[in-house]
Amino acid sequence: MIKFFRKIRQNLLTENKFGKYLTYAIGEIVLVVIGILLALQINNWNQNITSKNELTQIVKEIKNDLNKDVEFLNLMIKASEETINNIDNLLNKDNQISEDALLDNITGVHRFTYFVPTSFGYSKLDKHPKTELLPDSLTNHITTYYNGYSIARNEVISETGTVYNFNHYRNYLIKYGFPIELEGLKKPKDLSNLNYIINDAEFIGILRNSKAVWDAELGMLMDAREFAKNNLETINNYLLSIN
Repeated sequence: MIKFFRKIRQNLLTENKFGKYLTYAIGEIVLVVIGILLALQINNWNQNITSKNELTQIVKEIKNDLNKDVEFLNLMIKASEETINNIDNLLNKDNQISEDALLDNITGVHRFTYFVPTSFGYSKLDKHPKTELLPDSLTNHITTYYNGYSIARNEVISETGTVYNFNHYRNYLIKYGFPIELEGLKKPKDLSNLNYIINDAEFIGILRNSKAVWDAELGMLMDAREFAKNNLETINNYLLSIN
């Protein structure tokens, strides 16, 4: 083909048809440019197909991460509800409640939660250069979820709320003989301080503060679970739309 075009150019020059040669040369350049543009377009199209396939796999990984989050949040919500129930039992104690039940409630308040989303898939999405190939509604929902429950955010909340309250509660009970072991707060062997503790204004104040913290924590966990479920619905609708 190259020899064919070269022969045409040579014939035009030999016959001194410079005007036709110039027109032909321009036409040949235009054809070359069109060929390059087509090649670039095809290459870009192929790259977009590859990127879309990569993004689809990442979205599926995010879906798996969100399912894990929902399972974990279900456990955390259940534990939070149990903790609030223990606090309520101590604040509204019945005189007939046994020592064992009181001790179970006291040690059952000694815990804290710390939720950070599973973000293996999102870390890949955040670094991908072609996220614009995904619908804005999808990426906005996902990004808002992971930014809203990021490590940095939860570290601040834990420091200012849950962990501070946890330490305050623990330190009070250690002062009155509750031992701390690897598994957590243990029941004391000496129960002589138990009646004083459950009626102490300081302890009651700590419990009320704990209830406020745990109520807020429970609300956050339930919001996070709802947010994760909404993201799962958005992702499922997207995956259905491309199949």
